[in-house]
Amino acid sequence: MAGYTNSSHSDEDTWQTEMRNIRERNRHMFNNELMSDVFFTVGKSEKMRIPAHKYVMGISSPVFYAMFYGRMAEKGCEIKIADCEPNSFMELLRYIYYDEAKIDPSNVFGILYLAKKYIVPFLAENCVQFLEENIDHQNAFTLLAQARYFCEPKLEEKCWEIIDRETSKVLSSDSFTEIDHETLLAVLTRDTLTVLEAELFKAVKHWAEAECNRKILPPTPENKRSVLSSALYFVRFPVMTLKEFSDDAAQSGILTSDETINIFLYFGSKDDSKVKSFLTHPRPGAHRVYRCTRFPSYGQNWLCEGTNVDSIKFTVDRDITVLGVGLYGISNVEDSSRSFSVDVELLDSHNDVMCTYEGSFFSDVNKHVHDILFDEPVIVRGHRPYIIRVLLKGPSTLGGTDGMRDVIAEGVRFRFDVDEASFNGTTTADGQIPDIVFKI
Repeated sequence: MAGYTNSSHSDEDTWQTEMRNIRERNRHMFNNELMSDVFFTVGKSEKMRIPAHKYVMGISSPVFYAMFYGRMAEKGCEIKIADCEPNSFMELLRYIYYDEAKIDPSNVFGILYLAKKYIVPFLAENCVQFLEENIDHQNAFTLLAQARYFCEPKLEEKCWEIIDRETSKVLSSDSFTEIDHETLLAVLTRDTLTVLEAELFKAVKHWAEAECNRKILPPTPENKRSVLSSALYFVRFPVMTLKEFSDDAAQSGILTSDETINIFLYFGSKDDSKVKSFLTHPRPGAHRVYRCTRFPSYGQNWLCEGTNVDSIKFTVDRDITVLGVGLYGISNVEDSSRSFSVDVELLDSHNDVMCTYEGSFFSDVNKHVHDILFDEPVIVRGHRPYIIRVLLKGPSTLGGTDGMRDVIAEGVRFRFDVDEASFNGTTTADGQIPDIVFKI
């Protein structure tokens, strides 16, 4: 057991006259055995004996007032507190004595707990303000759980704002896989998420695998469906593209055969009765997934023989998250039954591959541009060059014309340049890769 004091015999005779105000004098008395009439033994394993003064404690907290001066007041001068760490309790006392607390990520929850327990509301406000100022996509779900635990609706609201605004980043954080089922339901029922449904389903699968591990279950498709339970029905499979559904959800094994068939039938008929269990309208917030379109018009018969790459260089003036690219589809209706094979890479200035997509898709004759989404979103930094390269094999596609070198999309300035490896002919003026799909 350890303890320490902040005074020395040399200044005990002069501190009252040399310190100008009550705050300075109280600072002197903080963690000081001089005139102390109570000791707190704090901690679970490593304990610390901390001196204090009942009067100072009592005028700052109704709980301490009742403890020391109420009808059921403690008779002794030794108080054991085992539900917190000494560091957190010291900061509670520091605030009580002279209105300061050294709050940091390692102790903020401990201090907030004590501020709530001993009803020191302004210290609690300081803790909540610290958390609000330090919310990011990595800790949003962790802080959301704490906001609920401590009944802090303002902090909870701030967490949801981050989750809505930076959905892709938040879903890719480790903290998402650690949320409970109730929170998962709260996420999936939000219309304000800014994420494509296919990306959301990938995150849901990761959560289900983590939940299986927590329940010591093998992460089979059947067990994933079991742990997801009712949450599965809040994934809006019908709003995915046919390709997105075919390549992932339909093959995941999480949906039943009947559900999979009915969703495929819905894609052909748009008959809501075939997918009664699932919502068929997009999340309004998903519209905050943006596009940079570099061609104002297009022509016919861009060759895609799968032997030469189409590529383009680009820079942006601020950090963004790139989700994928848009590619032109077929130029002739007669080719509507044929599929494309496609390889897409995003490279940095060192020609290192940052993310990829490899697969195939059928071109919808009703859509000129088809979204190809990377396996994982990637952050692109402002003022650095990047390259998108596409190897597309299939029938002739549309090809962009009258291309723009500079495009401003949602306040982000894109600048495009020719890539010397674009052997299939795409340039800033014409060709393939009409869109970049991104989030701010």
